[in-house]
Amino acid sequence: MINKAHIEKFYDYFDMVANILYEHKQLGYIDGMNVAFDFLLDRELEYDLEDDDMERIYQVKKVVEETQFDPEEVRKAVQLGILKGFKHTYETNAKMTPDSIGLFIGYLITKLYPEVNAIDSIFDPMIGTGNLVYTVCNQLEIRPKVIGVDNDLGQCKLARNFADLLSIENEIFYQDARSYLDQGFDLVTMDMAIFEKKDPYLPYQIINHSLNALKQDQFLIALIENDFFEQKDNDVFKKEIQEKAHVFGLIKLPETLFSQHPKSILILQKKPKDTAKEQEKFLLVDLPSFTDKGAFSKTIKHIDQWFLHRKENEK
Repeated sequence: MINKAHIEKFYDYFDMVANILYEHKQLGYIDGMNVAFDFLLDRELEYDLEDDDMERIYQVKKVVEETQFDPEEVRKAVQLGILKGFKHTYETNAKMTPDSIGLFIGYLITKLYPEVNAIDSIFDPMIGTGNLVYTVCNQLEIRPKVIGVDNDLGQCKLARNFADLLSIENEIFYQDARSYLDQGFDLVTMDMAIFEKKDPYLPYQIINHSLNALKQDQFLIALIENDFFEQKDNDVFKKEIQEKAHVFGLIKLPETLFSQHPKSILILQKKPKDTAKEQEKFLLVDLPSFTDKGAFSKTIKHIDQWFLHRKENEK
């Protein structure tokens, strides 16, 4: 069970460090979080501070080190810090995937991968702060290796520290997702950032390239804008994707989750090399609000039945 006092305790540590660094070193809040995490992970404190500030930091750090935290307590505390950091820099919270979506994607993964322990590696080509993939890992109680890519250096460092705090093996790379060439991953997840609608449409390129990193028969799960299939080069994208993968499912998310740019979940399954057969049916769902328990429960039962029928038809 999640202990709210533990969440507050962990948050208080890095919040204090970040505030001290902001006040005395004019360091941004999220950069201050990273310094606090480095120090907690037994790396040296990068900045010289007054003795009384160092004494306060050591005392709170000791309290944290003596506490047994559930990984989800750590994740929720870090999430609160990220939200505060975004407010400091007037950035939108849309950069971080809502928990409800991460939890729902975790549920989908249990349907797509009946043996979730067989997932040894997850690739996220747009990892950002890492909140989506780490929410999934915590929910599934698996510890696959997470490989992430992002073109924001600060977020790469945060995602790396975040994973270390959760004891998740990781490799986080600061580069363009389209230039990452490693392959053989069991699962690809991503929350597609909001890009300018221009030709060529960058999300098409990233998804197409990321399919190359996936093992045969495995799944790519991407959060996409609802007008994803309405872009100028959509026909070219569909043709390229059909050569590599089946469109396994498309789930429209409740618009109440988004202040702007509503999204859907696109599921692609990479084809085995020796198949030409197309999938006859795919999962199509219009998800109700997560707060409408009756309608949401009914939709979950529909998804469960869809997967059950699919499994029976494969026998």
